[in-house]
Amino acid sequence: MSLNPQYEEIGKGFVQQYYAIFDDPANRANVVNFYSATDSFMTFEGHQIQGAPKILEKVQSLSFQKITRVITTVDSQPTFDGGVLINVLGRLQTDEDQPHAYIQTFVLKPVGGSFFVQHDIFRLSLHDCDDDPPHAFSQVFFLKANAGTFFVAHDIFRLNIHNSA
Repeated sequence: MSLNPQYEEIGKGFVQQYYAIFDDPANRANVVNFYSATDSFMTFEGHQIQGAPKILEKVQSLSFQKITRVITTVDSQPTFDGGVLINVLGRLQTDEDQPHAYIQTFVLKPVGGSFFVQHDIFRLSLHDCDDDPPHAFSQVFFLKANAGTFFVAHDIFRLNIHNSA
């Protein structure tokens, strides 16, 4: 398969659709439809989950109802199998909690003219330090195997700088 030339539009469209469903408490459980029953992986705040049924359990276990989200940027790259690697940087606020920066990375895998979420990694960007920390950053590496070793096929680097306006 070749690189998908519409990777930017696919990435931005997916993020808009995913968060519209996730951020609506009445529809939140429907995000499970983006995942494969067996071939999807989620890492949520360091906790590894495999398969749509377990991902749904995690989503339904979240205690907040209201979520307000501001997406700072969406970076996308085409993968060599026709999929899309997406890295989202934003700020979110749940219920009446303080807003927090977050990073979410998706790998969309092509299947039958559509896509499913093969990998989903979510992490709040919290820093436990007394001093004013330097700018946080996120970096995503997508590794490919080659003759018993690996090489970096994709690398997305982003400073976590949010416009406070």
